[in-house]
Amino acid sequence: MPAQFFPQPHEFTALEAAVNIGLALVLSIASALLYRRLAHGPAFAGSFVVTLIVTPIVVAMVIMAIGGNVATSLGLVGALSIIRFRTVIRDTRDTAYLFLMIGIGLCCGSGAHALALLGTAVVALVLICIHLVAGRSRRSDEFILVFRRQSANGSPRPDAVLDGMVDWHKLHGAADLGNGGGIEYTYRIRLATDVTPEHMLERLKHVEGVCDTSLISPESQAPV
Repeated sequence: MPAQFFPQPHEFTALEAAVNIGLALVLSIASALLYRRLAHGPAFAGSFVVTLIVTPIVVAMVIMAIGGNVATSLGLVGALSIIRFRTVIRDTRDTAYLFLMIGIGLCCGSGAHALALLGTAVVALVLICIHLVAGRSRRSDEFILVFRRQSANGSPRPDAVLDGMVDWHKLHGAADLGNGGGIEYTYRIRLATDVTPEHMLERLKHVEGVCDTSLISPESQAPV
């Protein structure tokens, strides 16, 4: 294997440090743009894009600071151990991007530029292929639908109100509210391709006997 694919521990000059950090910045921006292009759904957060850009630069700095010095590496481990990250990553796919950024920083900081370029290109290609394949099979995002239905008059099926608006649904619960309050149903649904959440809520407004409708995504609630 070519030697340039493997990190070579040594003390970095100012020019080498600038090249390492510059390459980490370029690759991090390219990867963050890819994330913005492929990410979707309520779990997307703009602040995470900033994290993706900054992480490789910080990791590269840490690797260059270590520079093969065992004592320095142990000191850095002890110093960094006091940092505790409490931010929850809502989408597990974001973890892949975070690991990619760490890998970019490790490769650039150790001087393995060819490995950083090749690895980033391969991971980006894999992510794009997965996105294209998933895009063909994914019809729409899933939601939790909660609504109250008055009495049992009319259609015997409570899910009849969903006909034509969902590709898939599953009943998660039904609660009798008592005192003539009707029954509250909770469904997990996947919207039809031509139906938006706003369109569905507007249609449910005009269904006789249905009221107190809420369509809930992982982060938001849009009640009628």
